[in-house]
Amino acid sequence: MKTYKVCTKWIGYSEIEVEANSPKEAGEKVLAGEYDITREASTGGDLEYGFEDEEVLEVEEVDDEE
Repeated sequence: MKTYKVCTKWIGYSEIEVEANSPKEAGEKVLAGEYDITREASTGGDLEYGFEDEEVLEVEEVDDEE
């Protein structure tokens, strides 16, 4: 399994690292909320709103040795 960084767009911006077998699966996991929240960088900062229209913008493979 590889690690992917998934960038999403909503009212703010998020970068999430998630383990998946493909970029498509990584995006699907993020939209389903199936990821470790400690691996997310977000401009939202614990917002309780604004994620309703979230969409995946980009998925890129992460070098696991970083």
